[in-house]
Amino acid sequence: LHTVLREPSPSQKAVLDELLQLSERVIVMSEKAVGFLMDVHGVPLDKIDLIPHGIPDIPTAAGKAFRDELAIDGPMILTFGLLSPDKGIQYVIEAMPKIVKSHPGATYVVVGATHPHVRSSAGETYRESLVALAHELGVAENVRFVDRFVSIEELVQYLGAMDFYVTPYLNPHQITSGTLAYSVGAGKVVISPPYW
Repeated sequence: LHTVLREPSPSQKAVLDELLQLSERVIVMSEKAVGFLMDVHGVPLDKIDLIPHGIPDIPTAAGKAFRDELAIDGPMILTFGLLSPDKGIQYVIEAMPKIVKSHPGATYVVVGATHPHVRSSAGETYRESLVALAHELGVAENVRFVDRFVSIEELVQYLGAMDFYVTPYLNPHQITSGTLAYSVGAGKVVISPPYW
């Protein structure tokens, strides 16, 4: 299970309870998820396997040549993953004018395609609003969008090239973040609001 909620809706609880009843074992990626399964869903500990979120091998030298290719003169700030309004990317863009003022050349790189569910219901409205916001704030040159799903090899290059990783997520109930695990594993500075 990628996500286990502390306060699921009645329908979310009913669905997960049935899945849990039909399952011989359950795998989660965090201690918090183990606790929620036991406390909220009554799953016995011996039915739960905890396997922490893995990360790719990110060599210390990863990304140095790639950083030159990107031609970023100041600090590189990165966010990656599927785009959706609950990711809070707009708040990082809103901070960019102050960041650029004190660190000219700073560049915020957003890597990832729009989440398929968002695309099917709202198209590219969210991404387009982010691009428009960067233009409106005068930081379009300092905000780059890589509008696609990248391979793990290319992602490792971005992780190696970045200086700061930002998870500006708005949902405090998020219980697992692969992007956070990857970024911490890269040994880079990570800026994040609190979430499970």
